[in-house]
Amino acid sequence: MWDFTYLPCNSDWQAISDSHPKLRFSISELEQQKTNDLTKYSMEKSLNSDLETSGVKPLLDFHRQHPDVSLESHVRRKRIELGLKVSSLQRIYLDIRFWIMLRDVVLGRCQDEAVIALLNFLRETVSTGRAICPISESVLMELLKQHDPITRNATAQLIDDLSLGVALVPIGERISQELCHCVYGLHGVENLIPLEYLVWTKLAYVLGQVHPHETGLAPEDELAIQKAVCDDLWTTSLVEMLSHAGEPNLYFDWNSLADRLNAGSAEHFHKIKSYSQAFRAEFEGSFRLFKDQLLAISEDVTERSGMAFAPVNANEPATKRFEKFSQAIPTLHIGSSCHAAVRWDQKRNLTGNDLFDFHHAEAALAYCDVFLTEKPLASLLTQRHLGLAIYTCQIFSAPRAALNWLRNCDR
Repeated sequence: MWDFTYLPCNSDWQAISDSHPKLRFSISELEQQKTNDLTKYSMEKSLNSDLETSGVKPLLDFHRQHPDVSLESHVRRKRIELGLKVSSLQRIYLDIRFWIMLRDVVLGRCQDEAVIALLNFLRETVSTGRAICPISESVLMELLKQHDPITRNATAQLIDDLSLGVALVPIGERISQELCHCVYGLHGVENLIPLEYLVWTKLAYVLGQVHPHETGLAPEDELAIQKAVCDDLWTTSLVEMLSHAGEPNLYFDWNSLADRLNAGSAEHFHKIKSYSQAFRAEFEGSFRLFKDQLLAISEDVTERSGMAFAPVNANEPATKRFEKFSQAIPTLHIGSSCHAAVRWDQKRNLTGNDLFDFHHAEAALAYCDVFLTEKPLASLLTQRHLGLAIYTCQIFSAPRAALNWLRNCDR
């Protein structure tokens, strides 16, 4: 089996996104700041003078005995093991609206029988090892918009309970992994590690993989600390993460960003003659962010195989090749479909909330079995001309409908 996992750093994606005038992803200075805040805990643990007497010491002792295992190999192994486990469970993705509804049941603020029954069902299926409710960085970003620490912490605790600490890797990293998997497949490489094994991580790394570095220690000691802290953070809860993050500083005007995107779309609308043309423009515009990575991956597959890169479908019509290629990058495919749908609808403009909603859709449709979201997004995603029916994820906006389907599926 080819063991290739592309693990770019989050800062690379940040730099790419900041340089692009038409941002498609929620990678911003805000996220970078929260990454710094939430990973400060890691640095404190790794560099604390009391490390030898802390709970990390057994992990540190173990990794000192295995200096031959690189940090990248260690992280890759943990992710694949997690992916194997997650792939055996029913994956139910909740947008922030559903997390808030369920949290209000916990706080005694919601008496809706369907919502109460849904929460009880999710707790029972998660606790018995049949399901899981993972999050993405978009859920975390919306959680941090909650100003009341009581409700924010209650939501975080519920996420800990139902997610079991599982999250998708950040958007940019996910796309890079999808692109890598696609290029290797086009080259005819067989027995690739399934993509769905490579996109999962734990809550401490939902904004990206960050490790202690420049500690001033010997290289072998720094490596042991990096792996030990990774193991320790692997089991860190969201509630604990937030307790170390301090009060969120959340100034970012998403509506202004949406307005800029709307202005750009309006400027070029006369060039768009069909939804399919709008989709291609959106996909190709976003894909340009990953041009350098595509070249690097192509060079890598050539070096590993000893053969020049030659797609196995080179003889197919260009339109068919584009269709297959775009669908092989599901995060880009879904996001571009959503943006193209709004761009093609002259009566609709993007809002700041749409940007979060589209990220939820990218995460849920590509990697989960069920998506619980608001009605407008559910209606958009099920429009036939978007072609998103290729994803088997079931979409619900009503708690009762979701509960009935889940119960029937669970029989």
